[in-house]
Amino acid sequence: MLRRIGRSQLSHFRLQSTISFVNFNNKEVSVNLDGKTVTFKNTFLRDACTSPKSVDASTSQKLFTTAEAATDLSITQKPSVVDNKLNIQWNNKGELLNSTYSASFLKKYSTPAGPREDFFFDKDRKLWDNKELIANLDSLHHDYEAYLNDEKTFFDAVFNMNKYGLCFIDNIPRPILEKMDESNVAQWPVAKLAERFGYIRKTFYGSLFDVKNLKTEAKNLAYTNTFLPLHMDLLYYESPPGVQMLHAIDNSTLGGENIFCDSFLAAEHVRQVDPTAYTALTKIPITFHYDNNNEYYYYKRPLIIEDMAITGDFPKIHAINYSPPFQGPFEIGITKKDPAYEMFDDFIRGFRLFEKFINDPANHYEVKMKEGTCVLFENRRVLHSRNEFSDSNGGDRWLMGTYVDGDSLRSKLRLGYRKFK
Repeated sequence: MLRRIGRSQLSHFRLQSTISFVNFNNKEVSVNLDGKTVTFKNTFLRDACTSPKSVDASTSQKLFTTAEAATDLSITQKPSVVDNKLNIQWNNKGELLNSTYSASFLKKYSTPAGPREDFFFDKDRKLWDNKELIANLDSLHHDYEAYLNDEKTFFDAVFNMNKYGLCFIDNIPRPILEKMDESNVAQWPVAKLAERFGYIRKTFYGSLFDVKNLKTEAKNLAYTNTFLPLHMDLLYYESPPGVQMLHAIDNSTLGGENIFCDSFLAAEHVRQVDPTAYTALTKIPITFHYDNNNEYYYYKRPLIIEDMAITGDFPKIHAINYSPPFQGPFEIGITKKDPAYEMFDDFIRGFRLFEKFINDPANHYEVKMKEGTCVLFENRRVLHSRNEFSDSNGGDRWLMGTYVDGDSLRSKLRLGYRKFK
């Protein structure tokens, strides 16, 4: 009887590496890995040991510190390779310890880019403008019940979040309740969507928040009917939430279309057009603050935060920080005695390029979300906006939102890749 072999298993068989021992000394161990000699520090190998003496089997937590592992460390005998695994016996502060390292582990850590591949999946991320997103829009929509109950559908949604920074959940039933408070959070559809990731990120807006036209009582532009410019949320927090969700419960007013824009594409545009200005955007910090409603938050961060470990063709950008409504006065580069005084001109030039790009409709995805649809988007990548709206037609507009930490998204992404890729 033939047993079907899954895609991930086939990939494993094709990519399995082979190793052989080369040499060792008191500082390092060298192996031949797929025909190439790779040398590892002894302290790295000892620190990475997962033997029962090193890692608790129940909690998967280390039982030693890196400094302890590097103290009085030596190899007692010539390492060996058995069943394509490297075996080393250590003497660590007088205690003998046996460690085993698989070929796949050594391959993974043989290059600086190797470890990242299992954590962030850069090769599957893609920049987008209007044309790119419209061409792939159908794949970004997922059914509510399937998202909640089917593992593959949920992973597809998470995969798209990583790829484009957003996705949409459709066919959400209208909530039974009419008023939200902290006692009934779990009963709302947007909370169920968020808790599929793990945990709701509660802020001073609450676990969930209503987006309605509060007119003169509004504590935020989002709670009015006026035009809301492209921005990101809560950048005055030390750790802004990574994901935002907005569920359209009522959306029958005139106008009020939601607008989304890939800020990473805009930053990459600046880098290509004016590298000096781009560099300034990574250096000059922007002040973000919120001083209202008995709350006072403050934080500084540059427009562009880079991550030079990102692999492949995707821009080496970790996050963008853009939220004009919550900007405070600049604190660096503003006086002649400031070392960054000249760089501030480069910053302004880059900032103008960035804004011109994000305000071009060719780089927008604009949509009047259907009632019963929820958009999920990365708050550190995707800018969001809303057109002015009017209830002169007797319509109503009620969106309900919440936040989730980006760590929760990436945790589910990694688990999904293990199972489906």
